[in-house]
Amino acid sequence: MSNNSKVGQRASRQQKPTKIVVERHYVGTEKMETVFKRIAEEQITKKVKDMAQSNAS
Repeated sequence: MSNNSKVGQRASRQQKPTKIVVERHYVGTEKMETVFKRIAEEQITKKVKDMAQSNAS
């Protein structure tokens, strides 16, 4: 074996950092975040009511 340190090595390429652009989205005058929270709350409330009704039966 040779002691040549250059054999089998490659210069590591550094990738440029990826920039992520985050924009606020609105539905009408409401933020999407607010809309999603409301939808989630409605779905959870509906699921809880359905489970309560099925357990009561």
